[in-house]
Amino acid sequence: MIRVLKSGSCPSLTSRSTLGYQLGCKGESELYLKLVSNTGSGFFSKEWVACTVIEQLINGSAELTSTSFKAIFPNKSVNTGGFVMAVIKHLGLLRVNGQNSRWHEHVTGMSFEQVAIEAMVQADEAQLVVSPKGSGKRKHKEG
Repeated sequence: MIRVLKSGSCPSLTSRSTLGYQLGCKGESELYLKLVSNTGSGFFSKEWVACTVIEQLINGSAELTSTSFKAIFPNKSVNTGGFVMAVIKHLGLLRVNGQNSRWHEHVTGMSFEQVAIEAMVQADEAQLVVSPKGSGKRKHKEG
């Protein structure tokens, strides 16, 4: 079973729609990514994909396009690769290549593990911000 660590949304690469995604964990450290929604009309695969598979594709790459992701999503909607690319760009793992705006490159040193750790820290901080409620009883003046 995959436990969701982070749910979020981001613009598609064309900014014509907003994509919903989830980052999850199976076991102690297996990270997975899943597309969950699209405000536009494009179809996409809603299957979990191992982040290690995505990282193998993007690590050290400087000329990534949505077509680069076809190997990860064979026989799935062609939109899936571009949508996943938009999500991982939003998460900070990719950026536009300075030489060609149609290409994206891996941001050296960024990984899904870092994104997951940040999500868990933010969740812990959110729990700390919530202060415990009082008992609801008023103290009466003695007198």
